[in-house]
Amino acid sequence: MGRRLTRSVRLITGLILALLATGCGGGDSGGSSGAAPLACGPYPSQADSPHVLPYDVGAAYTVSQGNCTNFSHKTGSGDQYAYDFRMPIGTPIVASRAGRVSRITTRYEDGTGVPGEENVVGITHDDGSVALYFHITKDGALVTLGQDVRFGDVIALSGNSGNSTEPHLHYIVVAPPGSPPPGNLPVTFSNTRPHSNGLVQGQSYLALPYD
Repeated sequence: MGRRLTRSVRLITGLILALLATGCGGGDSGGSSGAAPLACGPYPSQADSPHVLPYDVGAAYTVSQGNCTNFSHKTGSGDQYAYDFRMPIGTPIVASRAGRVSRITTRYEDGTGVPGEENVVGITHDDGSVALYFHITKDGALVTLGQDVRFGDVIALSGNSGNSTEPHLHYIVVAPPGSPPPGNLPVTFSNTRPHSNGLVQGQSYLALPYD
């Protein structure tokens, strides 16, 4: 009986490890923890990253859905490299990289759950890539079209607009026009703890002071 029990434990352990290796699951604003699977990347060097976390220095928020998940950030999709940060409505959102405000939608109410009613601020960077900050609250844009912003500037207030299951920020960087599909880019952030393969779903990240 002892040998049979040991063999069963080993089989169960092997199955668990195999499931973990398939990648991270989870919903639009919630899910289990786990590193991004090997299909993701390669990721840019964190030390050289022009991006900072999209919230205030000293704040920490949990990644409710990371990259290459089994839910809405599927590998090969237009949201493959998106991050969802769980945060209360009204949380200040900062520009993760310097650029010019190129898109604003701010008229929709929170909590409708209607796809297409996502309030958003978009910022175009000097290389043509665009950072998009989705689900901000109604009238929550704190910038204007054409405005130049520096990284760390407050640009909006988070919310729960559009296709969302709970208050959170959906953050994604889209490649410049003409780049191959799906057009979204892997991102690392220079002002938090090491994450060479992207932020890990289910973990919290403290925004450290800028150098």
